[in-house]
Amino acid sequence: MEQHSFDITRVLLAAALAGGAMISLILGTAVGVYARPTQRTNAIIMAFGTGALIQALSIELAMKGAHRLETEALLSGVDAWMWVASGFLLGGLIYYLANKWLEKRGAAVRHPALAKFYYLRQKQKDSGILLNQLSKVELVRSLPPEEMDGVLTCVEPIDVSEGEVLFRQGEPGNALYLIDSGTIDIINDADGERTVIATLGAGQSFGEMALLNSDRRTATAVAMEQSRLLRIGKDQFDALMEISPGLRKAVEALNSRRILQNVQNLRGERDTQHWKKVAASNINRLSRAEELTYMKKSVTAGNPLALFLGAMLDTIPESIIIGAGFYALESYSFTFLLAVFLSNLPEAMGSSMNMLEAGFSKAKIFGLWIGLVVAGIIAAALGNIFLLDAPATVISFVEAVAGGGILAMLASVMMPEAYEDGGAEVGLATIVGFLSAMFFTLW
Repeated sequence: MEQHSFDITRVLLAAALAGGAMISLILGTAVGVYARPTQRTNAIIMAFGTGALIQALSIELAMKGAHRLETEALLSGVDAWMWVASGFLLGGLIYYLANKWLEKRGAAVRHPALAKFYYLRQKQKDSGILLNQLSKVELVRSLPPEEMDGVLTCVEPIDVSEGEVLFRQGEPGNALYLIDSGTIDIINDADGERTVIATLGAGQSFGEMALLNSDRRTATAVAMEQSRLLRIGKDQFDALMEISPGLRKAVEALNSRRILQNVQNLRGERDTQHWKKVAASNINRLSRAEELTYMKKSVTAGNPLALFLGAMLDTIPESIIIGAGFYALESYSFTFLLAVFLSNLPEAMGSSMNMLEAGFSKAKIFGLWIGLVVAGIIAAALGNIFLLDAPATVISFVEAVAGGGILAMLASVMMPEAYEDGGAEVGLATIVGFLSAMFFTLW
């Protein structure tokens, strides 16, 4: 293998090429922040870039890496494949583990598709806690578990102070309450005498029949200490029934027979577990309002460094490959460079719009992507310095690891996002991108 002496001009050119490929991050940010293109337009461009990048990874990276191992390291075809395959698998695993760690620290917001998936998991986790509490209320447990996704939107956590009256005897019933923590006394005020008829604690409920009708309260409820309750208001519940025939039918059936009191305890416990399982399995939708709520929570609690590291995880491997493969302009294949440019453009557009909705300022958004471009330029320079003259096994393996990370990012982020926003047409756009990159390879 020919050895190349250190050449500052060559290193700077490699860095400049990476900067040229990554400048589309800033262009995409400007378009996303100021022009606000439609999701469909962004999806088509993203699919095109994905197709081009897949071609570049398979031909420019994987095949050329295997060929390098066969001709320079004198490995057999199978051994060369194993070497490249192990690198791709390791890169994909590194991306998966690092991304899982970073998304828990606020980095999920950088990709709309990744963010939606993460927020849905958060909703399912939060819903599981609520369902576990609500399953203790027989009336709620008697509702169809398939409808609980909507019912959960009616649940309102409230805090009450010691001595606070929740409702008085004789008032119209307007809500069901479940005690999360604290103590509530149920008091009978009949005949001018105050008699405590029940003292309720965590996990117990009261006011159930208010969801079925507007009968007047038969007792007064008073908080005996600082308490946290879950409240399901009748108005919200009635509004939900207007758009849910299945829920309305179940409530009407309950109202006709009130609540069944003759269920065996053992079967009741078994039914409770089954009800929770079915209800949890139906928490599979995320409204736009819920998405924005989780997004803002994530931004508030998130670590800006995690967001930056997550974005670096998506882009730095590309820069390393660009730098490691550059020796001279006349011998350099620009296919991978073009594919990176095209894939970065829609990625930055979608991410910037998502971050803007999450509450990030335009200055912070531009600062993030400019910082990434600088980091990419540095990574390309380092890749050129340390990898250009590395043994064939080392350079091929490092490129394969980087390629595995890029491919994992395409499969988990860009492809799902493109399909979700663009529909079936993105398949054609992906093919066109693949063929366009192939044309540049053969040209």
